Amino acid sequence: MTLSSQETIALFDKYVIPNYGRFPVSLARGEGSYVWDNEGKRYLDLFPGWGCNLLGHCPPKVIEAVQKQMSDLIHVPNSWYTESQGRWAEAPFDPQFRRSGVFLQFGDRGERGGNQAGPTSHAEIEVQNHHF
Repeated sequence: MTLSSQETIALFDKYVIPNYGRFPVSLARGEGSYVWDNEGKRYLDLFPGWGCNLLGHCPPKVIEAVQKQMSDLIHVPNSWYTESQGRWAEAPFDPQFRRSGVFLQFGDRGERGGNQAGPTSHAEIEVQNHHF
């Protein structure tokens, strides 16, 4: 049984540390640029999801890629090597890739991390202290 938005919010109030301000809506699903709450109300999602939903919710090509990846490995911490991470690290040095774009992480990880000296992996190009 799906909980109402208010019932879900009550669970969070009781069991989740309130380290983020939240909108008073419990999202149940998404498709493209739209999301629906537990009551079925549709919203236009203009929030980029901290950069991970720029392609919209549930785009078929992303679903296909995630399903394929999950059939191989679901999660690998940075204490292990994977070919795909190595290839992503190599990509910015490929002249073809440089003509098409670059991947960046914008944020304040250095500030919040306190003693963090720099990027956490070779595959990460980080521009710190830029808030947009």
